Order: sequence, then structure tokens, then C-alpha cells
Amino acid sequence: MKQDSTTSPNKNNAHPHYPPSTSNLQSLIFNFQFSIFNLKPLLPITTLSLLLLLFFSCHPTGKKQKPADSRDLQEMKDSGVINVLTLYSSTSYFLYKGEAMGYEYELLKDFAASQNLSVNIKVAANVNRLTEMLLDGEGDLIMYNIPITNEMKKLVNYCGKETITQQVLIQRNTRKDTLLTDVIQLIDKEVWVIHGTKYYNRLVNLNNELGGGIIIRDIQKDTINSEDLIELVSEGKIPYTVSDDNIARLNRTYYSNIDIQLILSHPQRSSWAVRKDSPELARALNQWSEENQNTPKYKAIMKRYFEMSKSSGGEFGTELGHLYAKDKISPYDDVFKKYAPDFHYDWRLLASIA
Repeated sequence: MKQDSTTSPNKNNAHPHYPPSTSNLQSLIFNFQFSIFNLKPLLPITTLSLLLLLFFSCHPTGKKQKPADSRDLQEMKDSGVINVLTLYSSTSYFLYKGEAMGYEYELLKDFAASQNLSVNIKVAANVNRLTEMLLDGEGDLIMYNIPITNEMKKLVNYCGKETITQQVLIQRNTRKDTLLTDVIQLIDKEVWVIHGTKYYNRLVNLNNELGGGIIIRDIQKDTINSEDLIELVSEGKIPYTVSDDNIARLNRTYYSNIDIQLILSHPQRSSWAVRKDSPELARALNQWSEENQNTPKYKAIMKRYFEMSKSSGGEFGTELGHLYAKDKISPYDDVFKKYAPDFHYDWRLLASIA
């Protein structure tokens, strides 16, 4: 059998090692000192050469070049495609019977058409992965409203329409339910959020501000998102959760029995983002957003997603009302709900293309 090159030699063939005699030791020390003495004049020259080599390899002369895999708007136009990163949600992007939909997606499609670009969507598992995939070059644009922070400004260029949201409490609003109207009433109440999200962080901070008492149930599964928790509140399976108010408003068009009035945070700015090496794309998105945010088409998209009820029918509601309504996406919803987490897929994505 062939032996691994990293294995030790056969002990039977190895030469035995004996302790050296005193005379041998003196000879070794002398030879070593002589070698070092002869090398001393060369040490400064060798060190200088190494320093110069490192300097010029780290600081090339001439104009700084973009990385070979850098993609700005012109490169996207040359290829005809913009690679877009997003999350699967009702506000950003989802599939219904094989058709792509979503508030953010419809806006992005309009921008891409203005630049003669086709759209290639890549869905990330969570918000953190969005940023990682963008910086790794897996996409050109984050089509999802990510919070604007000083730390993130060092990594990305925010662009497009800036959205200002607040986090709100999601609770059931039926005759049997007593609505919470003040954050102090959250003491001794169970609130369900996904671990590591901004909702979880805000709830932890709020709990500290109140001196403790909120029972935080944090879920550590990538296959569950905040809109799943909103659905569970509507169904009475959990008492409370937290969401951005824009997501809450959209989901209230699906679930008319939820209340979203109790504000839990200060206003938070958010927007889309691109890499630092895509300034042309950022400028184009800013210009497009400024020119189109008050057009009839933009207002129609806003109305369809945030105002028209999906649970009471209507031209848009009849079609989309089935998306989040229980047992309405496909005849196999229960099967998808059971097995989708094993494969790290959103069950609704699988059901929508079944």
C-alpha cells in the first residue's frame, strides 16, 4: 500500500542517535559561530532587500486599479444583467405560482428596465448573509431595506429610496384579547423574536430599560422569518412578536385581526445598498428613485401592497390573499411546512412553485 508522504519513516530503517561527545559539541559550536560571523555583513543588505520587495509588492506604482471582478453599472450593461440579493418576504420578493412578486421587486424591475437590464435574483438566508454575499461579489445590489449605521457605511454605499421605519408590537385584536397600549405592560408577557435580529436586540434593550420582566422567547432557526411569527400571532399560537411598521402594515392586509399600534423603538433609517466599488450604480439608483417616487406607477405599487386588503378579495387581493392564508398556497402546505426546514428552504417558496 502506498504510504502517505507525511507519515514518519520506518523505525527499523532509521539510524540510531547517540549523545554527542564533548569534543563533538565544541566543534559544532565553533562551526555555528563561524557561520554567523561570516553572514553578519550580509544581514543589513538582505533585510533591506526584503523590505523593498514587500513595499513594492504592497504598494504598486501608478494609478490604483479596480479588482478584476469589480462590477459597476457599465459592466452590468455590458453583460445585460444585474445580480440582485434579497430575502424572501412579502415586502421584498416572493414567488406565487412561478411568478415573481414583491413591493421591492416591482420597484427594482422598473429601475432595471430603465437601464435595459435583466434581473437575476439570489435569495439569502438572512440579513447578515446579504451583506456577506454582496462583499464577496455574489451580487451587485442588496434589494432589501437594511438599517443605515456608521459601521455599515464603511462597507457599503446606501442608495435608492430611504425608508424610515419603527419597530412595533404585533398582537391579536379580537373581542377576547386585551390590547397592550404601553410598553410597561410588556412586563411578564412572552414576546417571540428571532435570535440575533434587530428585533431581538431592541427587545433586550427595552427589557433593560424597564428593569427586566419581559419574557423573551428567541428562536434560533434560519428557516423562520418575522412574517412567519406574525402569522402565528394571527392564529393565536403565540401572543406577541415584533416587526418593522412597514412590514406590519403590509401583513395587516393579510391578517385583519392583528393590532400594530404600539411603537417599541425610535425611527430607523434604511435603504438598499451596493459595494463601495459601484458608485455609478449607486448614483443611477438615487437618480431613478428621486425621479420616480411620486409617479402614478409608484403610487399604484404602494397601494397594491400596503393598502388593499388581501383577505377580502379584490383584483389584487383575490390573487395574493392565498399566499399567506392557511392551506391556500397548495394542497401540500402541511408537507412543505414539515420538511422544508430539513432542507433549509422557506416552505412558502416550495409551495408556491408546486
